[in-house]
This record gives sequence, structure tokens and C-alpha cells, in this order.
Amino acid sequence: MSKRALNAQGGAGPAQQRAGLDWGHLEFFLELVRTGSHARAARRLGVDRNTVARRVAALEGALGLALFERGPQGWACTTTGQELAELASRVEQDVLALARHADTRDRALDGTVRLTTASHLATYLFLPAVGVLRERHPGLVLEIAADQRAFDLTRREADLAVRMGRPRDAGLVTRKLSDVAYGLYGGREVVGGKPRAVDFAADPFVGLDEGHAAVPQERWLERVAPARRIVFRCNSTTALLQAARLGVGVAVLPRFVADRDPALVRLEGPEPAPHELWLLVHGDLRRTPRVRAVIDWLDGLVERARPALAGQP
Repeated sequence: MSKRALNAQGGAGPAQQRAGLDWGHLEFFLELVRTGSHARAARRLGVDRNTVARRVAALEGALGLALFERGPQGWACTTTGQELAELASRVEQDVLALARHADTRDRALDGTVRLTTASHLATYLFLPAVGVLRERHPGLVLEIAADQRAFDLTRREADLAVRMGRPRDAGLVTRKLSDVAYGLYGGREVVGGKPRAVDFAADPFVGLDEGHAAVPQERWLERVAPARRIVFRCNSTTALLQAARLGVGVAVLPRFVADRDPALVRLEGPEPAPHELWLLVHGDLRRTPRVRAVIDWLDGLVERARPALAGQP
């Protein structure tokens, strides 16, 4: 028998080997394409960086192709890698659509619903009301991802999102929940324990970092007090709240949090710009019973908290 015939009978050729590749590798490949870093891809996927490197290397080995090259800014796709990324993205969208379709057929009111939101909303608005959700639906598990990063709902990084500010995400169902009032606050011990007027020239200020310069309260501060003395910056309202409580400086904070904090005093002065609270959900999931149950719970708790959110006494 010829060598060609033996190969045809006894072994799989390259095309057959590629057809049998582990599709799970594509998730790691695409995340590395999007982030350009093993460490960032690992954080997004909830694994260690060695797992990302190993899975991507396994994909390259299965395909017999070089998909990445190391550059000064991180890992960059080769031309072949870019072509494969486009194809893999289509596969990913089909898999996600299949998963969403399966979810819409699941009528159970148990399981996990993942909600992504800002840390101060999770801590001061949602967590105090979790007991109500548990009483209504004992089999439901609410998983809150409190992160400044905007999770991608189309890629199933979360089922729901509650965000500050009008969303611009395409392909999602969005709805405004409420306005959120803000005020100027300082630590009680620092400002003397009683209300006084803010002094934009003399008071030290704490604020959000440059990555959050576009949020309404930072834009407002830049407009009314461009020469203010900034002594501390951070990337979350929760950290900003703590800095103000400790007397580091004056902060613009949501009134529903700061008005009830005995360590803070609201300062007299111009009213900061309000912010908007929005709900986001993928259209395929909004009628899934467990997702619908969480949406109803969110609507109820926001309605009860509306006066506080609006800064009303």
C-alpha cells in the first residue's frame, strides 16, 4: 500500500485536526485580542495569566498558525490572527445568541442573575434591599459585580446593568430609573460640625481621576471652580465618600448616601448637576422569569428610594 493511502486510512490530516479543535480556546483568544495583555485578559475571564497563555498557545498549536506577536504596547495580532479574530467573533455571537435563546425558554424562577453596577449603588442602594428579593424568590441568587468597568451585556458578562448616566450601548433595552441629586460635603470635624458655605478658593477638594473627567459632577466642578485646589483623586464614589469623611477634602457626593452619614456635613453653595440612573438589559433576556423578577425588585426599591435619590428630606 502506498504511503499516501496509509496516511488516508490511518491518520487525520491538518484539516481534520483543525476541525476537531477545542472551541473553548476561542474565548481566551478573543479576550487577548481585545485587551492586548495576558494579565488584563485573565482579570476579565477570572483566571490566571498562565491559563490565558496556555489556552492561546494551544489554539496556535492546533491551527499551526502564529496568531500574536509581542510588541512594545503588549500582544498584537498577526495578519492571520486578525483574520481569525473576525471569524471567531462571529462564532462567539452565534454561541451567545444560542445561550440567550435557551435562557428565554427557561421558565424557572431560580438560578443566578448577575447585576453589574457601581460600588456605591451596590453598597447603599441595592444591598439593604436584598432581603426583600430573597423573601420573594428563595431560589434566586443575585450576583452583584461592583466595578467601574462597563460590563458587556451582549457578551453575557452580566445579565443586567444599573449605571449612572445615559447609556450609549447598541442592541440593549435601556430605561431611565431616576434622577440622582448631588451636594457638596466635608468631614464634620473639619468643617466645624455645622453647615457653612463652601470656599472654592480655600477649601481642599477631592475628586474622581482623569478617567472619569466626563461625569456630570466633575464637569460641573470644572465649570464653577476651575481653580480649586485638588489634593486627592480616586476612581470610585465609595473611595471619594471615605476621603470626605476622613476630612481629606470637600467632595461632590450623591445626597442619598451623604445626607444620612453623620460624619459628613453638607456645605452651602451652588447645586451640583444631577445625574441619571439607568437600567440596561439585553432584549432577549428581559422576559426571562428570573431576570424579570430582579427587574421588578429594582423598580420597587428605586420607587421607595426616589425621594432620597432626588435629595428630598
